[in-house]
Amino acid sequence: MDKKIIIDELKHKNEILPDEFDGTYSSVREAIECYARLKKTMLINYRDLDLLYYLSLGIWKNDKSDRKMLIQNSHLLHNDKLTLDASLDKIWSRGAKMLFGHIVEKWEMEFLTAQVTFKDTLIAEMPEAIQFFFKMCINLLGLESDSKLLETAQKMIHSQIKDAGMPVFALSRILHCLKPFTFPILGENVTDSLVFRELGLELKDPEDITQYINNCRRILDFRNANFKFKNLRNFDIMSWELLNAQNQSAPSEETVSELQPRDSKKSLNLILYGPPGTGKTYNVVKYAVELIEGEKITSGIPYSSIKARYDKYASTGQIKFTTFHQSLSYEEFVEGIRPVVVDKYGKDTNVAHAETTVVYRPYNGVFKALCEKAAKSPNLNFVAIIDEINRGNISRIFGELITLIEESKRGTSVILPYSQTDFFVPSNLYILGTMNTADRSIAMLDTALRRRFDFIEMMPQPSLLGKCDGVDLCELLTALNERVEYYYDREHAIGHAYFMNSNGCIKSLEELREVFSSKIIPLLQEYFFDDYERIRLILNDDNTFIECITPKYIRHFDSGQKLYRLGTPSNWSREHFINIYHDIS
Repeated sequence: MDKKIIIDELKHKNEILPDEFDGTYSSVREAIECYARLKKTMLINYRDLDLLYYLSLGIWKNDKSDRKMLIQNSHLLHNDKLTLDASLDKIWSRGAKMLFGHIVEKWEMEFLTAQVTFKDTLIAEMPEAIQFFFKMCINLLGLESDSKLLETAQKMIHSQIKDAGMPVFALSRILHCLKPFTFPILGENVTDSLVFRELGLELKDPEDITQYINNCRRILDFRNANFKFKNLRNFDIMSWELLNAQNQSAPSEETVSELQPRDSKKSLNLILYGPPGTGKTYNVVKYAVELIEGEKITSGIPYSSIKARYDKYASTGQIKFTTFHQSLSYEEFVEGIRPVVVDKYGKDTNVAHAETTVVYRPYNGVFKALCEKAAKSPNLNFVAIIDEINRGNISRIFGELITLIEESKRGTSVILPYSQTDFFVPSNLYILGTMNTADRSIAMLDTALRRRFDFIEMMPQPSLLGKCDGVDLCELLTALNERVEYYYDREHAIGHAYFMNSNGCIKSLEELREVFSSKIIPLLQEYFFDDYERIRLILNDDNTFIECITPKYIRHFDSGQKLYRLGTPSNWSREHFINIYHDIS
């Protein structure tokens, strides 16, 4: 298309008001505002980048469950996860999914809304650069002028981001959603900056992150000299319109897959981690069945039905459940040797006498036995479930298998030390672990294990709880966890499962008293090492749940010491529980 025609069409483009165009702008801003409240930025990694880029693409097409999973897997504070999810629901309810108003082809929409992950890219190996990128976004959110925005971005990109493998298409789209009048979208292979090439605007290698800000300045100068609109999305839209006008064929699935990183297959090694009572063991059942059957379980299926399928696979040996503990060894998990009494004919016997002798035979541990069974049935999937995986000594238990469980090493054989036989971990065996972060912080997890497993964080979900005899359990749990996170950390949050039974959420005041006296308060005693003043702060207590006793038989000059006792549960009224989440501001 002739340059003059393109300029004329751009001159007739209306201004794009970000929050009325689609939901990406407000979604990304909301997320960055949540991350600005995160004190432990060292936790941020590629999962947080996955979430931010997902929001920058558009939430109007994808399923809510995808969005909720990305939010859960992020490292936002617990309350900010709830806040962000609620904010996105509001954006959704305003019809943001239908505000993507320009005409697009089907394959363009599929490209724009494709869910991606940066897990297997270079940037995932450099979490410090991802953390610095988030700091940059937070800084940019508070700036207004183009010159200040570009200057700040230039310094921060060249400081710690330029050599980290951050793709320009991801950086530019996220920055555009933050500041649409300053940062254009560049680096996407499909459009390939077509509008700028047709206009003769000489951009220097749009896919080079070190040239991004210089290219931004060229584009802004051109826009300011020729057009009245401010939102640089008009250029992006024009590129798509030029592609359609040229009747270019839709890219093949292979071409689209090269544009952005994808993770289409199930991870062979997965760990569900989170505080106690968040449903890790409960969800293991669902995940195991999905891995065995090779497809996602549709929502609405009763848990009893899923559990029945799980029990069937466990009975046939396709699922094996074990628990790691401090004394578990390689011999029990992989293989060991065992003394056996044999007679002079070499037959096993239970009676030792002068003509018997002791020989040592290798025997299979629980994991090796499952591997051999999986290798004999390559058309079936098998799952090894390891509960409390962080409690064992990983190098002692796995030995050389820590290498063999890697996805790239599946099928590679080694000679085992006791049996002197070839052994390999087949690719149809999935390893599914659970990890209690209150028992041991994920930051302390064995590095070898961390590299070989994908992690799914499971945090409390107060929204699953309802009313219990007039007490709002959702608000109660939210208040408790906000204080636990403030006075301790998020890894020691209290799970929603404590307030649930086989029939769902508890309903009676008596049940709530029992939960607090036998579970919640003992858990807080463990967390805070019997620091009862701190526990009373968590409970917003007025000498009800934890009673402060004035010593009666102690000398007056020794009266500085306070004594604490667990309150009488039968005295805990509805109002006492409501007071836990009562506004104390």
